[in-house]
Order: sequence, then structure tokens, then C-alpha cells
Amino acid sequence: MSSSTSSSELPPIILYHYPFSPYARRIVWYLHLRGIPYTQCLQPHILPRPDLSSSLGIKYRRIPLLSIGRDVYLDTRLILSKLESLPLPISQPKLSAPAGSDDLALERLLSAYSIDGGLFSRAAQLLFSLDNPLLKDPKFLADRAEFATGGGAAGAKGAAVSREDMAALGPEALADLRDYCQLLETTVLADGRRWILKGNDKPGMADIEAVFVLYWVMGLPGALPKGMFNEEKFPRVWKWVERFRVAVGESKQTPAKKGESKVTTIKGDKASEMILGAEWNEKGESEVDTGEAIVQFHKLEKGTVVEVWPTDSGSGVAHRDVGRLVRLDAKEVVIENDKGLRIHAPRHGFRVKPSAQAVASSL
Repeated sequence: MSSSTSSSELPPIILYHYPFSPYARRIVWYLHLRGIPYTQCLQPHILPRPDLSSSLGIKYRRIPLLSIGRDVYLDTRLILSKLESLPLPISQPKLSAPAGSDDLALERLLSAYSIDGGLFSRAAQLLFSLDNPLLKDPKFLADRAEFATGGGAAGAKGAAVSREDMAALGPEALADLRDYCQLLETTVLADGRRWILKGNDKPGMADIEAVFVLYWVMGLPGALPKGMFNEEKFPRVWKWVERFRVAVGESKQTPAKKGESKVTTIKGDKASEMILGAEWNEKGESEVDTGEAIVQFHKLEKGTVVEVWPTDSGSGVAHRDVGRLVRLDAKEVVIENDKGLRIHAPRHGFRVKPSAQAVASSL
């Protein structure tokens, strides 16, 4: 692929998501801000999702997923890094801070704080204090309980946390969110800058990483008590969030137009037809790094049939993707499943081991 490629020359980009997923919004915002046309295939908010499991053979149960050609990417941080690597024209500049800069360190620290640091998990606890119809739906509760219990009959026996127990954590969650607002108000936003990275004339990756939890919670009616969270207490934060809302075209007052990405919506059968008929997004040689500890421990080789699943919840027990190992390095593991798709997962937060379902083969 040339050093600069127009969007029309890229393999098809298809986003599998449902609109109220806070993680999916991260990807939608990115595509919008960078002006990348894409296609969406909307999914139910609970399993089953036959568009993925039956049509594409993907067991991963989380949303969103993004395909670029016949390469399918899991986890929003990996998805964002892959979108950043697209060789687009200078009129569609990257959103990340320059390599080696203090700004890039801040961007990545905000990502770690929001996701690994527990800010999102804290925010999610507030759902149990709200009059949310989903929390009265036994199918939804059973689906989400799998994240905590690991699914199956064994997980269902006494391991699940009650709604009342979760609601009792609400005051602690509010305290942590208040601390986060105070952090932004008195540090990075304290000098009056418009965006998280000083000097930026539009939001970048650091803003996506910093805003997505707050944006989601602020959109949940009743989640944030007005006495603790309001524009008077956190004026810089409130104005920054509103600027972001305008920039991504989600403000009723000033919808964004310039650089707006074009999106079309298709059904699952059309999406799988497009993906399976496409070329690879990543066409270079792939290798398994023999210096990686996991490679040495399991004696992995290119072509070894392995299982890949996320480790931060019990959902991985029943939702492991299986395929021939194509690439493994410090950042990423890539497998090819029996549908001929290459599934990419980050090393961080995912586990890899030889599969009990098959024996090693060679590519």
C-alpha cells in the first residue's frame, strides 16, 4: 500500500456495535473526527449475535469489533491503534500525540486510568442505582452476570453479586468520579486550554481517552447528583465536554459538518459477504517472536492451533476464539479461524494457549 491512500482505496471498514455502548462510541468518535467512511452492522445488546458467531465464526462476546477487509480487530485500544496506522492523506491527519512526546505519555496514562485504573468500572456501578429498564430485564441481567461469574451453571451458584450490593457501591463510585473531575479541572484544563493537549485546535486521541467515561455517565439521567456535579463546581470540565459534543456532531446546538465521516448501515449477511470477499488489510509477512515468554512456555510456532480470550472477566471461559497462530509479538496476537478470517487481539488483557480442540498444524 502506498504512503498515502484515499479512503475509497481501503478495504471495507465495518463496525459491529450497538449505539449506546460507551466503548463503541470511542470508535465512532474517532472515525467521525478523522473523516473515515465506514459501514456499521448493528448488533443486539445481549447474546446471541449470530452475525458474528455463525457467519464469521467469532466467539468474542464484546462490542465493538472492527473489520478492515478480512482482518478483524478486538478491543478498542487495538482498534484505535490500527485506525491510526491507516495511510490516509494529509487532509485526514492522525489523532494521537507525536511519538516520544510528553503528550503521548499523558494520552496513554489517561487511557490506562479510564480503563485499567477502574474509572469505567466505577461508573458502571452507578447503573444499579438508576431506574433503568434494562436492569429489570432478566435476560440482560443473566447476560451481564457472565462477566462476573464466568457463565454456566457453576458460575451461577452463589457467585453473582446482587443489584442491592452493587447499588451500595454507588456513593464510592460518585466519590471517585468527583475526584476525576477535580483532577481534570485543576490540572490539564486549569490553564484554559480548549482540548486535553495544549495547542490543539480540535480534539484528539487524548480527548477520546479522557472524555468517554464522563460523557457516558453524564448522559445517564439521574446518575450524577446535581449537588456534586454541575457546571459551577467544574466549569472547565463541563465546557470541555460540551465542546467535544459539538466536535463529534452530537450537540443539538451546533452539529459538526466539516470532516464528518460517512456511514452506511447493513445487515449481517451483507457484512459477512463483504468481509469474506475482501483482501487482507495487513499483507506483510507475519512471524511468531521466539523471544516472547509465552511462546517459549507453550512452545508455540506459526501454525499452532491456539485459543485466545480476554482475562479481565469470567466471560472468557465460554467465549474463546480458536485458530492457527499467524503472528505473536509484544503487542499483538493474530490467529486465522476456520472461516479464513484473521482475528487480532492485543497481548494486554488477553491470554493465549494451545487449544484443546485441535492439534498443531502448519501454515
